[in-house]
Amino acid sequence: MEGKLNGYAVLLNYRYMNLCVKVEPAALVPVAITDNDGQSRTFEEVAGAMSVDEYTFEICPFDQKLIFNICKGLKLAHPEFKQEIIKAAEEDMLSDDPDEDERHILCHMPEVNDDRRDVLMDGVKVLYDQCMVEVNRVKGEYTPRMAQKVIGLPEEEIDEATNALEERFDLYKNLIDQYRTNKEKEIEDAHQKWLNERSEQARQRQEDAATHGDDKAHAFNMYDNE
Repeated sequence: MEGKLNGYAVLLNYRYMNLCVKVEPAALVPVAITDNDGQSRTFEEVAGAMSVDEYTFEICPFDQKLIFNICKGLKLAHPEFKQEIIKAAEEDMLSDDPDEDERHILCHMPEVNDDRRDVLMDGVKVLYDQCMVEVNRVKGEYTPRMAQKVIGLPEEEIDEATNALEERFDLYKNLIDQYRTNKEKEIEDAHQKWLNERSEQARQRQEDAATHGDDKAHAFNMYDNE
């Protein structure tokens, strides 16, 4: 029972990591790359990754000939990533050849605008509901088993066994709930970041418009004085 409940909790958390909001190394685990010989390779076999910031991966191919294969694999696993091929900084180059034109891939997490926030929140709920279906199925399976095992025992021991079972399910239910809460907070924080940036851009446009308006007014007055 413990193994099943823990497995469902871990799986839910892994799936939440793949609802990408911030940079999350686990999101690269499902990325498969087909090399130039047609062989399927794991991401770890063909590239390394590092965080540029909270919302950007820098992917470092071990073999420059596979850079577009890696881009394709990333696109299939995470079409929401915004990819950009850049020239590697000298300190980040994997090759010892200073003359090699090494390229890396930047993967930007998409902004969490209103529409993406709704999609992500729906995804969080769907995955949570699926997980709880399995957890409740396990509970429904083990509750009658426990009832059979305690037949004939003193009432005090029966209550103790029943409570112990409920406590185990409550423990995993709380863990699963916490995973959901953490993911929803991550989404809301990223959405608020988008709102703040949007507000700042609007304020900047207003200031620019006001400045240009003053310039036009001064120009008009100059000619009017003449």
